[in-house]
This record gives sequence, C-alpha cells and structure tokens, in this order.
Amino acid sequence: MRLHTYLMLHKHGRPKYNLIRVTVLALLLCGPSTLFADIGTLKRIIEAERKVGYVGIRLRTSSTSRGVRTFEEYVIHKPEDAAYRKVVSVIGERKALGGQQTRDENQRDNRRRNRDESNRDNRRRDRERENWRQIRSLFSQKEIKLIAQNYDLELCPSEEKIADHETDILIISPKFDGRPTKHIFFARENGVILRVEDLDAEGVLREMFVYTQISFEPQTVNNKWNAFRDELKPQQRRSRSIPLAEAKKILKNKLIQPGYLPPGFKLQDIRTIKRRNNDLIFLEYTDGLVNFTLFEEMDRPSRQDDRERQGTQIEIGGTTVHKHQFGPTDAFRWSGAKIRFSLVGAIPTTEVQKVVESIIQKTKKK
Repeated sequence: MRLHTYLMLHKHGRPKYNLIRVTVLALLLCGPSTLFADIGTLKRIIEAERKVGYVGIRLRTSSTSRGVRTFEEYVIHKPEDAAYRKVVSVIGERKALGGQQTRDENQRDNRRRNRDESNRDNRRRDRERENWRQIRSLFSQKEIKLIAQNYDLELCPSEEKIADHETDILIISPKFDGRPTKHIFFARENGVILRVEDLDAEGVLREMFVYTQISFEPQTVNNKWNAFRDELKPQQRRSRSIPLAEAKKILKNKLIQPGYLPPGFKLQDIRTIKRRNNDLIFLEYTDGLVNFTLFEEMDRPSRQDDRERQGTQIEIGGTTVHKHQFGPTDAFRWSGAKIRFSLVGAIPTTEVQKVVESIIQKTKKK
C-alpha cells in the first residue's frame, strides 16, 4: 500500500531505500536539464501556502530523544488566513536516531527519564488530538533572505505524483559544512507544498511530512472551514517579542550575546516569558534553515535538576557545563555572573561549544 511506503522512514538511523528511491530518481533527472532556481521559486511556494486554500490528510514524523513517531494529521487552510492541523492517529514509533548510550549512564535514571518523557509525550499527543494547532509559515521573509545567502537553491522536474498531483522539487543545499539539506516537493499547478524531507549533514532523513490526500476545490475548503470554525482559534504564544533595551533591563544589564556565531547566522528575535520567580529571556538565531536558541535568566540557588543529573559534565573555558539530550539534539546548561544559561539547537557540537565559550568569556568580563 502507498501508505506503508511512506511509513517506512527509518531503521537503525538509516532511511529505507524504497522511501527515497523516487527522490533519487528525481535528482538524477536534474542532470543537463537542471534549472537553477532563484529565490523567486521559494517565494512562489511561500506565497502559495498563504493564498491557496486546501484541506487534506498528511503523515508527519516527529523526533524525540526516545525515537521517531509518525502522526496522521488533518490539515485545513483557508486562503489569506491561517492553516491548522489536528492529529487523528499515531501510526508508530521507531528507535531513536542518536548514538549508543554510554556505559556509565545510570539505568535507573534512564528508566525514569523514559517514563517521564513518555508521560509528557502522551499529554502532548492528547492535547493535539483534542485541539487544532496553528501551522506557522515554513519561512519568514527574514529567513528567506538568509537562505539566499547561506544555501544554494535548485529546481528539478519530477515524474512523481503526490496525492494525484504533478510535482516539482526545490532542493535547498548548504554552502557551509555541517548544515542540513531540505527537499520541498510542491504541486506544479499552484506551488502548494505536498512533501518536505529534512536530511542532516550526512544525508540521513530525519524529518518529513507528506500529503496522502489533498483538495484545492474552493467549495470543499469553505465547507470544512465552516464546519470547524468554532474550533479553529489562533494560538496565543506564551512569549512576546521585546526590544534589546527591555531584555537588558529584565536581566539587570547582565544580558550576554554570543561573541561568536557560526557563519551565516543572525539574531532573529528576542523574546521573554513571564514566570513566577524570574522572567526568562531567549534569543533566537538562524541561518534561514537552522536555528538555535540561547536562554538566559537570573540565577538562583537550587538543587541540580534531573536533566543535569542524567547528562554529562564537560569543561568549556574553565566553566563546568552540563550537556544533556534534548529531543534529537543536545542542550548545554551553565551559570555565570548570576545568570543561568541554556543553549539548544541543531548545529554541530563543535560550533555549539564555540558559541558557549564565547558567552563564557564575555560573562567573565561582566
């Protein structure tokens, strides 16, 4: 069955051949007839996501530190309005893609961590089944500009049909080592995205979604929209965007920005979350495709939390840093100058450590 072909995503960290063989064939077709796409192709796709209405069913993989789950989702989008998704079933779970556990990890802590993560996953899945969740645009205008600087865009024709629609492929490949590649399959007729494949720097498929059914018929979209209108409510973000001056004031002029950023990365936004004891500031950085986030808050005496106990301690710039797994990537936590720092993002570990070290060096000068 076609459904089962799309579900065979990973095994021991490798994509199944029957999943990617169509992609490989399509890439081979991009030989002499390759069209080198300017950024206008990506803009066309993003504009179609806003202007073209559709309803459909798609499969989406979601990675956690415990493994990879595949969700079946119902999606609805009205032209010039928001798109929403709702989980209708969970297809399965597969082994995590990360490396083997180190021998000195405490098995009891691992069982407790898995139990806690399972409970969190179950609660999140229950919320997603109960509520429609808004889908943000694939890329913002700022991210599109950064993609043009940091990635090569290549447009290829495809002989594959997805949900009975002819497609083309936009391949976004990195100019810098250690960055991912994204394959965007979109409907040739209107530019709407039908499948996205995210491959890591080694070419391993990590995330994807694909539509198994989709309709662009206006009356169908209107009927579905009206049927679910009362349930479709824009989500209010817990955080809010703030200017740099306000962030400095919240942290009593102790806000630290990295002295080093990986090539191509820029500060995208500064946000804050109101909390009972201390407001949390987080700085979001991106190269257009890859993101990492630096969290900062006023430090307070507290016992070591579970994530630090379960992680490993490393020394960076003369400071003890706690490293632990956060979903499919690593997170780093440390303290300095009465500020508690956390950094998480899908950038190579060597680059993360350079960012952390630059922050530690600036912290010691405070």
